[in-house]
Amino acid sequence: MREGWIDSARGLAIILVVLFHAVINLDLVGLAGPWTRLAYTLDTFRMPLFFFLSGLLAPSLLARPLREVLRTRCLNLIYLYVLWCVLLGTFRALLPHPPPEAFASIALVLIEPNVYLWFLYTLTLFTLVGWLTRRLPAWLVVGTALICSAVFASGLVSTGDIPWDKTFRYWFFFVLASRAAPAVRSAVPRMRPVHVVGAGVAYVLVLGFFLYVADDRIIFVRPMLGLLAVAAGCGLGVMIARIPALGFVRHLGTRTLPIYVVHAFPVTAAAALLTDRGIDWPPGTGLVAVPLLALFAILLALALDRLITARTRGVFDFPFPHWTTSAAREPSSSSLQRT
Repeated sequence: MREGWIDSARGLAIILVVLFHAVINLDLVGLAGPWTRLAYTLDTFRMPLFFFLSGLLAPSLLARPLREVLRTRCLNLIYLYVLWCVLLGTFRALLPHPPPEAFASIALVLIEPNVYLWFLYTLTLFTLVGWLTRRLPAWLVVGTALICSAVFASGLVSTGDIPWDKTFRYWFFFVLASRAAPAVRSAVPRMRPVHVVGAGVAYVLVLGFFLYVADDRIIFVRPMLGLLAVAAGCGLGVMIARIPALGFVRHLGTRTLPIYVVHAFPVTAAAALLTDRGIDWPPGTGLVAVPLLALFAILLALALDRLITARTRGVFDFPFPHWTTSAAREPSSSSLQRT
């Protein structure tokens, strides 16, 4: 059975991811408006929540034999990652003002993770590392991941590549959730509005303090902010799941894969098509342009998902289902829908 609060929290997370990419692309043409500051401020919210929710659903997978983990999860994730990197790279290369070395970058997707699709690649790595370390003490694995995340989030260590830095930065949240999943999945559904408000207020106050008074790049600050964001995000998932009028957010949480891989096409196209147009935008245009572009990207992804998934294999899943099905003939759990 799916847990409504997890789907709702995932829906919230994917909305924030699409909104962020809409902001960074429209900012290139001066159309992000006041969204720019908010989008970058929420950097400690989006991906910690996304990886934490993925980690919650990992324990049953990590308990299986390695061969089954590779078949039911990793094969599908890597296939989808490479497929959509090729499609997106080709699409961007054909747009006006293509990024430098657009085609050449496609050949390096397994070495330099794609800036839009890196989550798929990283989730594969986290799954493999989780399986390899599953018998080690929880305190050792979680502690190591915390230190790793802290030093990369503070900038003390860097690979020089943003997706790789983010991989190390968010490893802690996946590991913590995978090790604490039973306790979290038992406790979170019992959260009340006062708990959610408390977590949200704590996140905002601590974030504001370190952004405007201290420095959010002090070591261990960003993992702490991420933990507060996870508590608030999970609590919001519980609240959203209890409100029928917000059922669409829960639905988005069940369709995160198509939204994630498709949304980069319209948001990058918008920036490319508007570059060097010399348009004098009316005041306040950015205020509506960002959410409208994000909404269009999500609706486009849902439409393509509805049109393609039931008719054609190999677009949002692995083309040969028997390769990615466990010996017990369970449905494949390799897409973002099940992570």
